[in-house]
Amino acid sequence: MACCVNYISPPRASLSPPPSRSSFSFPGDAVHSLLREPALLLRRHSRSPSIVAPRFQVVAAEKAEPPLKIMISGAPASGKGTQCELITQKYGLVHISAGDLLRAEIASGSGNGKLAKEYMEKGQLVPDEIVVMMVKDRLSQTDSQQNGWLLDGYPRSSSQATALKGFGFQPDLFIVLEVPEDILIERVVGRRLDPITGKIYHLKYSPPETEEIAARLTQRFDDTEEKAKLRLKTHNQNVSDVLSMYDDITIKIKGNRSKEEVFAQIDTALSKMLQQRNNTSPSSLSS
Repeated sequence: MACCVNYISPPRASLSPPPSRSSFSFPGDAVHSLLREPALLLRRHSRSPSIVAPRFQVVAAEKAEPPLKIMISGAPASGKGTQCELITQKYGLVHISAGDLLRAEIASGSGNGKLAKEYMEKGQLVPDEIVVMMVKDRLSQTDSQQNGWLLDGYPRSSSQATALKGFGFQPDLFIVLEVPEDILIERVVGRRLDPITGKIYHLKYSPPETEEIAARLTQRFDDTEEKAKLRLKTHNQNVSDVLSMYDDITIKIKGNRSKEEVFAQIDTALSKMLQQRNNTSPSSLSS
């Protein structure tokens, strides 16, 4: 005998209709919505002639001008450091001094530093295998590549110049400061270093501001008259070979005038070069 059982559902509480998907979303919903939206728009408006897809004009981005790359050369105490300070202040270049890199290596007490000191004390050039990689690594750092660089006192031989070219480092301008030898010797012997700030003074031409600073000044080991003469001899033996590598971009400036006069001539050369670069850039040709 069949038995029939009737199931009676309990009364349901009155519920509001569920919120639409447009009223709330979860991260997954947002992704699906973004992926689905273009297709929905196309289906929704495919029959509507009044909806026109926006059109955008594609404009090529203007290439930024490459940063300046400058080399400055001259005998010891020709004023390179002073002019480098003025150049970097105006043009925002990264100042890279080969001499400072070597002195830092010597101060670290490394094997390369000890070897470099032996050569520097004799007034000789430090072997390329030591100094070239120091300079290359510094030129390759991000700040140098983005802001441009000012390489001070390097290269000092044709082999160093060749090595730099091999690594792809070519300057836009090569500045040479020329100073008579007797003035150079006087400048070298009178130079003093503040070991705290790293600032260079001269007992005659640029004395320290206070007695406190004067009391702590030291003389660099390679700033004696004997070593200065050896360095000048080495410089004179190599300078012509270096200049021949950059002959078409070299400017020679008399460095025995005031620092303001020397910088004015350098500034004029740099401004002229930048103006010529701007006149030949794609943006100027298309305007």
